[in-house]
Amino acid sequence: MKKKQTDKYWENEEGELVEFGKYFMRCFDKAGKLQFGTIYINKNTQEKGYLVKFTLDRKELLNSDEGASYLKQTIEDWENEFDE
Repeated sequence: MKKKQTDKYWENEEGELVEFGKYFMRCFDKAGKLQFGTIYINKNTQEKGYLVKFTLDRKELLNSDEGASYLKQTIEDWENEFDE
């Protein structure tokens, strides 16, 4: 059985990257993907790298009954708690 060819959106589109602490999120808007992961330093080259731990799919998130509204409300709650 042949392996299914997958579109490697990260090779075709430059994602918008946001780093926070030892973590990052990177958005690939055309592909509709939002990656989350950890930042690491390569011991041999001392270059920064990004290890993807999870990817949110925009279509799946927005098609779910609660996903998008729950995520939005969680972010708003966290911001309000942080401001207090």
